[in-house]
Amino acid sequence: MKIFSTAPDGNEMADMANARYFNLAIKQIEENAEWLKTANKPTQALLAHIEILNMLAKRFPIDANLSIKKDKVQEWKKTFNDWFERCGNKIPAKFRDGIKANGDELFKELEQYGH
Repeated sequence: MKIFSTAPDGNEMADMANARYFNLAIKQIEENAEWLKTANKPTQALLAHIEILNMLAKRFPIDANLSIKKDKVQEWKKTFNDWFERCGNKIPAKFRDGIKANGDELFKELEQYGH
């Protein structure tokens, strides 16, 4: 086993851990987006997973640019917006605008990464 820095991922065993988390985050987003395409409930987990992917992207921007596909981000954004259009009136009014604004901001952050 080779050690090449003092960083938490600075050895051969840990240096790919961040890539695994990107793959897991993207898998969770894909699964949630697929469900959201036909959901008629006012709840969703997609934005939570997008937020986690954004946190990973900020910490590991090189991996983010390699892992995130811009066309997928646009697809996820459309899926969220379609769901919001379909179910937004079921969300309590005091939360509705904030949820939409948070979604817009999270997708805006994510759009800066990828290929």
